[in-house]
This record gives sequence, structure tokens and C-alpha cells, in this order.
Amino acid sequence: MPKIDLRIYKKELRAQMRALRQAMSPALRAEKDRLLFERIIRLPQYKKAHTVICYVSSAVEVDTRRLISYALTHGKRVAVPRCIPGTRLMEMYYIRSLEELKPGSYGILEPSQSAPKCRRWQGTLCIVPSFCVDLQGYRLGYGGGYYDRFLSQYTGASVAINYSECVRKTIEHGRYDVPVQMVLTERHKVSIPSPSEKNRRADPKPHRQ
Repeated sequence: MPKIDLRIYKKELRAQMRALRQAMSPALRAEKDRLLFERIIRLPQYKKAHTVICYVSSAVEVDTRRLISYALTHGKRVAVPRCIPGTRLMEMYYIRSLEELKPGSYGILEPSQSAPKCRRWQGTLCIVPSFCVDLQGYRLGYGGGYYDRFLSQYTGASVAINYSECVRKTIEHGRYDVPVQMVLTERHKVSIPSPSEKNRRADPKPHRQ
């Protein structure tokens, strides 16, 4: 089979997913957002987490602002991303309310650099954005690679949220793409086995001598 150009493939898939979301009625998207919010807060990973690391949603993304406000109101700490200028990296900063955020990189709302930084991942749950995601946990983002770089160093729990229409059985991915541990839609939850779990499942059971 001819080798595909990942950049072209991802650009086309990103456009398809954007068009699909834009074609949804506001009422349908609001209902899907509500169902997703309710499913997130029922997750054991959410209930156990003392800190929720969460992107701040834009107009084309699954809404997270309700989740952020809810988590803050119910005693959890919330950290949101801030891009480091001149790099493809981001850091997570604690916030106390959405009103603290201001437009930053790419017009996305970001916390102030003077806010306290989230430095430890124990007891955290990271809510990861995606234009499209597959059943192996690989996701299509905006194309900057920010979350793949972050996830490569992140050791807490991670879940990509999306609408069910934006989930594919498989999507092409590169060697630097990092899968999440769970995929959650308004209808389904898919837990992704860790590499060690996959290896255990693949290894045949030894015969007793």
C-alpha cells in the first residue's frame, strides 16, 4: 500500500470533523455537552481526583466550562493549559474561576503566568480535547502537538472527550502521537489497555512442565 502523507490526511480529517460539528444544531450540541458532562462527573477517575486538568473549550469543541465551574464549586482544584511562547510546549496553572482567564495563544483563553503552577500528577485527571479520536486512544488535535508532548511526560489519568460521531475505529497516527487511557462520548466509554496490559494479553500462557 502506498504510504500516506499524514499532514494531508490529518488536515482533511480535521476539516471533516469541523464541518460535522458545525452541521449539528445548537440544541443537539447542547444536549450532547450535557450528557458528556454528566458522564465525566460519574467517572471513578473524576471522583478520585483532587485536581482536574482541563482544556478551556472553544466554539468548535466539546464544552468544558460547565465542568470547570462544577469542579471548582465542589472542592476540586482545576488546572488549565498555558502555551509557552516560542515552543510547542504547555504548562498547567491552577485557577479559581473562569473569570481569571484571558485570550492567549491562538485566541484560546489562558491563565496568568503568575498563577500557581500544577507540577505533580498524582491524583489528577486530564481532560483532553480531540477533533477525532479512535478506539485505541489516538486523537486528532489542532496539529501543534502540544498535548502529545504533554502526555508523553504526564503520569496521571487521561480521558479524551468527544461526540460519538467523531470517533473512528482507527485513525492514522505518527510515532510521536500519544494515546489517552480512555475515550468518552455522550454514549460510550472505552478504556484503553496500557502497553503492559496489551503485552500480557498477547503473550501465550506458559505450559506447565
